Amino acid sequence: MQRLLVTGGCGYLGSELVRRAHARGVDVVATWWQRPPAGLPGAWHRADVRDSDAVARLTVDVDAVVHTAYRQGGDDAWSTNVEGSASVAAAAAGRRLVHVSSDLVFDGRRGRYTERDETAPVGAYGRSKAEAERRVAGVHPRATIVRTSLIYGGADPGVQERLAHEGTRFFVDEIRSPVQVGDLADAMLELLALEWAGPLHVGGADDVSRYDFALLLGADPGRIERARTPPERARDVSLDSSCAAGLLATRLRGVRSVLG
Repeated sequence: MQRLLVTGGCGYLGSELVRRAHARGVDVVATWWQRPPAGLPGAWHRADVRDSDAVARLTVDVDAVVHTAYRQGGDDAWSTNVEGSASVAAAAAGRRLVHVSSDLVFDGRRGRYTERDETAPVGAYGRSKAEAERRVAGVHPRATIVRTSLIYGGADPGVQERLAHEGTRFFVDEIRSPVQVGDLADAMLELLALEWAGPLHVGGADDVSRYDFALLLGADPGRIERARTPPERARDVSLDSSCAAGLLATRLRGVRSVLG
């Protein structure tokens, strides 16, 4: 691989991918939309992933694409996550594509979900990511769809670290499989050289509650509130990442081994 396009390159995962790809000697092209790049290497373009013509122009001279751009909420979350993903997948035709999805495509009724399990999202964000998966697979059948979990660590504090120190409430019975951002970025870069079509779970080795995760991130137990997961949230969306662990040289460390 000589040239890589990273969408959402200023995001938490996107910026880590840009840094690590550049350090490996990859010629990186990246997009941004709301937050301009600051101190990141590579060639940058302001582009809305929903603009199929703009995305198509950016893929002309690249060998592979990693699609990380998304919206967590807001009026344009569905169109960005769904239409934007379909736009990127179409533009990436004939090239290697790794698309980032979420553990929230599952309903959370049992946990330890595998790639063979049916998606059944309970929230708006999860529904948008599940539909994005469907659109991407239809347009680009050879794409790797990476389902991942809560991301933490790295050069700058991410949303998980910030929340842990804001004295908010955390669910004691909502289980996730947090993954260190560098491990996830390395896994995704490794996947670009491999052939895996369809979903692949790339979460950390430890399944922990949101509350315990906050404590591992350094939250003061006297300042945070314990809470039970409400019905409108998925309770246990922990991921079985054994396929990825067997496929990749990158070690997907558990949060306890990273922070414990």
